[in-house]
Amino acid sequence: MKKTLKELQDAEQDGGSIRSVILDDAGGEVSYIKDAAEHGCVGGNCSGLVYYADTHAFYAKHAEEIDELLGELEEQMGDPYDIGANMKRLGQSDLRNFLAWMAYEVRAQEIMRELEDEE
Repeated sequence: MKKTLKELQDAEQDGGSIRSVILDDAGGEVSYIKDAAEHGCVGGNCSGLVYYADTHAFYAKHAEEIDELLGELEEQMGDPYDIGANMKRLGQSDLRNFLAWMAYEVRAQEIMRELEDEE
């Protein structure tokens, strides 16, 4: 069922999850979330995740949730998530940067699926 951005924001009570960070960063603009979901964080698309200092701090704050997300991805794919191969494919050399961007992008994609009418 399609949800509104306001409904998703209201549902995020803890304020500390990656989803709540994305919803806050979006400032009520679905286009921001859509850009993050479709184009990723490369090129400064994701506010607050531009510099290594930012992505490293984001990773440190959300490491446990990122580990859980990796487990979710492995369960969905039925195979281990090959971080090294994906980093190489995307030309990434910094693990914490890669994982921060990956988590932000995956959660943005989840939010977009909830915002889209799937009926």
